[in-house]
Amino acid sequence: MDYRELLIRFAEGRETPQEREFIKNSTAKLIRQRGKDEIFRRNWGDDYLEDILSELRERLILYKRAIEEKTFINWQYFLRIVRSCVEEFYSKIRPSEEVPYDALKKKTEQDDRDIEETKIFAHDDRAEEKAEGPEFYEVMIRLMDEKDYPVVCYYLCKEVQKDCTKPKGISEANLYKRWERFKKKLKDHLPYEPSADAVKYFIDRFLSEICQRQGYI
Repeated sequence: MDYRELLIRFAEGRETPQEREFIKNSTAKLIRQRGKDEIFRRNWGDDYLEDILSELRERLILYKRAIEEKTFINWQYFLRIVRSCVEEFYSKIRPSEEVPYDALKKKTEQDDRDIEETKIFAHDDRAEEKAEGPEFYEVMIRLMDEKDYPVVCYYLCKEVQKDCTKPKGISEANLYKRWERFKKKLKDHLPYEPSADAVKYFIDRFLSEICQRQGYI
């Protein structure tokens, strides 16, 4: 099943009532699996799902071009977009109730597959899934400015190689501030939570194609 057209139609407000109900039910099931339904109702009211769908539409409008450029969107990718929106919505309640990132990462792929789909949107486990790595790399490159390159290269290099030269003309304190600003930009604008393999692909390729070739490390 390709969810690309469904997401585009939802972003444009052209989804059918059945398609809207499918997205709503998938979102509700995900929230219940994470035990957050009562928290949302207590803080946002019984119709909180409508608020989440509105935010999901806004997010899809923002990243509509990136979605249109994809050739295929599978169930896992679709669910990551929804989950990212739910987690962002949840973070607005109050810091004391935020879900620890490590706890979220413990959720398995089977947890996602357990979210039932309507028959018309049945997920085919046999369908070959596209590699996410190159797609995530392009998303990251679009989010970055060239001024981010030396900072990202430095910190990725430190993470992977441990022995890296600090960019010239930038103090350690300013480097750290720019790194924190960059991480916040990613948190605010990444359309979905990438897999560990996608992150590794990005780091390896970015270090090779940007950092090394352009002389940042």
